[in-house]
Amino acid sequence: MLFCILRRRIAMKKERIQQILNDLQCLRVLSTVQAAERYNASRATIRRSFNELAASGLALRTHGGIRFLEQEVPSVPYGLREEWNIKEKKAIAQEAVKYIRDSHSVMIYGGSTTGHLGFYLTQGRIITNLPDLCRILRMRFPTGDGPQVILTGGEFDFRTGNLEGPALRRSLENYECDVGVASAYGVDETGLIDISDECSEQIALMLGKSSLRIILADHSKFKRKGFCRSLPWNRIHILITTFDPENHAVIRSAQSQGVKVVFVSVPDRNHSPR
Repeated sequence: MLFCILRRRIAMKKERIQQILNDLQCLRVLSTVQAAERYNASRATIRRSFNELAASGLALRTHGGIRFLEQEVPSVPYGLREEWNIKEKKAIAQEAVKYIRDSHSVMIYGGSTTGHLGFYLTQGRIITNLPDLCRILRMRFPTGDGPQVILTGGEFDFRTGNLEGPALRRSLENYECDVGVASAYGVDETGLIDISDECSEQIALMLGKSSLRIILADHSKFKRKGFCRSLPWNRIHILITTFDPENHAVIRSAQSQGVKVVFVSVPDRNHSPR
């Protein structure tokens, strides 16, 4: 009984923090008093949530409240994320296709980088929770002579552009794939991080059902902070990214845990591996 109560409190805490992050994107500033009323919680509870967000680098603590951290934009809508670092993301996706044979089945977790795989895959079987990938493939193969595509079940999330929730998890029960590809909210020395429990769990599920696990990460993914852990590096086989000296510590940590790190070059970026 006590365990159930504690588990429920932890779930409520994470849900509240996620709500605060989402609301900060629109409100920009939130006071302790406003938040207490908005989330039906005590001011002491709200202050603890604010302090945790500030300590994680996800927001800025102010007198009597919290402020949106402009350089970090949690859960940015898919359409906007798709436009950021687009040349880099395309180069990373194109490199990833080299590890996917025509005969392979591939599990693709939806994201602004993995979405570009649709421009390069030509054969095989794809299982994905990203409806936009279907749009890209339909545009490329109007007569249906491209890859076989299976779209998971789930509720459509307008912000992420993905199918999510219990129906997604149920739809994956009978599938195992040769390759799994995902791009997380962020990466650090321990592995994949996120600001959403649901997203981190779904990435872990889809990659866990794949024999070869590949992570696609543009240089900005290394500078993010999150409070949810997904898969550790020792569960990942390949990391495809671009070289940036500032990301050296994370790269070294991933390599030390058995990850093959593949660097791609992008004309507009000046850094190159030594």
